[in-house]
Amino acid sequence: MTVHRSVSQALRYALHIAVVSSAAVACSPGDPASSRPAAYPGTSERERETTIAHEPCDASSKTAQGTDINGDGKPDIVHVMEGGREVCRVLDLNADGAIDAFVYFDAAGLERRRESDFDRDGRADEIAIYKDGKLVQKQRETNFDDKIDTWDYYEGDRLVRRERDSDGDAIVDQWWTFNRPAEPKCALVASDANGDGRPDPNSEVDTCSENGGVAPPPGASPPASEMASAAPAPAQAPSAAPAASPAPAAKP
Repeated sequence: MTVHRSVSQALRYALHIAVVSSAAVACSPGDPASSRPAAYPGTSERERETTIAHEPCDASSKTAQGTDINGDGKPDIVHVMEGGREVCRVLDLNADGAIDAFVYFDAAGLERRRESDFDRDGRADEIAIYKDGKLVQKQRETNFDDKIDTWDYYEGDRLVRRERDSDGDAIVDQWWTFNRPAEPKCALVASDANGDGRPDPNSEVDTCSENGGVAPPPGASPPASEMASAAPAPAQAPSAAPAASPAPAAKP
């Protein structure tokens, strides 16, 4: 009995060592899996969260203070107060009675979030995220499906890169790099046509290479010479890309 117990303990110990060793090898620094980004909440590792979630801002609160700018008897700006400070603001910028934007403030009174409705359908098309009052990211909906498909990243109020989901599968397939500070509408665009989640080799397109320094309008194809040099399975052209202006007037 003692011998049998000793053998069993030895086997369990050996099995434990084998499992630990396997895990260490699988997660070693040389394994690409160890450097993968954490999954977005509620999604797989490659998927993005595309839901446009509205953050509550109760304009009917007892602490809300309305301002009627045009004298029509309806508030065009509503300041929602809490604990003696403004926590959010409701804006009707064109005085048409519909909400155009919700603005949210941090404890220091600096803007931290803005939800904007540009097409006046009552739903946000863009969510701007601020840190210490500085714009750092815009999450945009550009194709009327009520899902975020474009993520713009800012540094010092300048758009520096963009990630897009052009086919609506919640996986980024376009990577834009705005590498010309003097020409903010110019970008290098890499695409993923084979669905592996990475830019395809030779897929990069310079949006300003053949058009005098002006980025192609929404719906335009990239320069023919750039597409001719693409890989055998060419990447999708960034045809439905939103304008690079920091505050677009409407969806493309």
